[in-house]
Amino acid sequence: MKGHKDTIYKTVYQYNQIPLSAADIERLQEIARDCRQVKNYVYDRYSGIRSLSKLHPGYTIQNEMTKSGLREKLGLPSVYFYLSVFDALGDIKSQWTRTKSRVGQNIRNNPNLSPEDRHYLRFVMKQSQCFESVLMGGEPKLVGVWKERYADVQKDVDTHRLNQYLRRQVRRCRNKPHTDAADGFLASPKGYRYADHGIYLSMKESRRRLFIPLTDNNRYSCQIYVRLYPEKRGLTLNVPIEVKQRHPAGYSGEMGLAMGLKCMFVTNRGRAYGEKYLEYQSALTDYVQKRLPRHQRNAKNNPGMKKYNAGKARLEEAMHNYVNEEINRMLDTEKPGVVYLPKLPPKSKAGFNRKVNATVNMWQKGFVKSRLLQKCRERSIELVEVFGKGISIQCSRCGADGVKEKDVFRCPSCGIEMPERQNTAKNVLKRGCALREDGVVENKL
Repeated sequence: MKGHKDTIYKTVYQYNQIPLSAADIERLQEIARDCRQVKNYVYDRYSGIRSLSKLHPGYTIQNEMTKSGLREKLGLPSVYFYLSVFDALGDIKSQWTRTKSRVGQNIRNNPNLSPEDRHYLRFVMKQSQCFESVLMGGEPKLVGVWKERYADVQKDVDTHRLNQYLRRQVRRCRNKPHTDAADGFLASPKGYRYADHGIYLSMKESRRRLFIPLTDNNRYSCQIYVRLYPEKRGLTLNVPIEVKQRHPAGYSGEMGLAMGLKCMFVTNRGRAYGEKYLEYQSALTDYVQKRLPRHQRNAKNNPGMKKYNAGKARLEEAMHNYVNEEINRMLDTEKPGVVYLPKLPPKSKAGFNRKVNATVNMWQKGFVKSRLLQKCRERSIELVEVFGKGISIQCSRCGADGVKEKDVFRCPSCGIEMPERQNTAKNVLKRGCALREDGVVENKL
């Protein structure tokens, strides 16, 4: 994270005070559509294998985009054009990261590869020059210590077969980025000016700015995102701000958490927080399951999604507010210095029935985790992930495997009985303390 070590980033929102005119909304939408066109142009031209060497640090692409004449053709101000270029480059880099992750998973799961084969493939994927050369079908040209290491890993393997395998995997796993969204655009500080209880945004017309009255008089000088809502004739300004971490008194000790659907959090002391979470999640799941198929069946008649999207957004907002309230209540009550959280498994297609599968697949555990992380950072609380495999069936007292019956954990070895989630939270705390004793810090979030 950039900035001072005692600071964090959060997003604040600014809103238009009065509805914008249809003409002004159209002018802003035109900028958003042009930014979308710039991003898709960058995706088409630079998301391929031959452009890998240009992605870092990206100035080569910036210079080529300047010479392309696209900005002059669109008449787009540079404050929007270059931010769209680098935003697209960030998406391309993220896409390559996801591709490497999928390929790495396939390498791990392939039983026909020997340990030496896997070592060679992982080396090639981590060394950028080597990775680019292999994908281009050439011989890696390395110097110094990298040349020696490459010679070591390729000694006892068939490099031609493995290179062919790697190229096939990349072709299968790589998706070409593309966007159809034109609901907003990025603006640098040179593209706007705060004044007169509002903001002046640069337009495509030379030396013309559009004035938008705002509901507050706060002023910022950073990159912002302008989100458009044409149906409401409004917009929001998403502003990332840097805030100092709080260091409240009395926050100390360690706490283990068990995270779930039925109850959001259970601590190692047996205290539960977010006991109504499943009600909010089930309401959202039932709404989507009932309404979405109806729209999909009548897609040819173009019934529209405005009412459906509004209802879904209302239920999501209620659930998100509840999550924030319960996390605040938990941290203010427990006052921990360190929080340990199990690493949750990915979503599974298997389950008991369709309704259970839908509820689990729509479980917004990523949102819950992100809010917990944000709240912990604001209070200077350390959040650490621990290995979660087998953590719910292991006895927190003796370490033997037990059985779970109706939310109660029983250990046949030592005879202990306690709530299942509390036993899990105790195991989380034990594994977290063991990590700290071993000096392992890379699991810190």
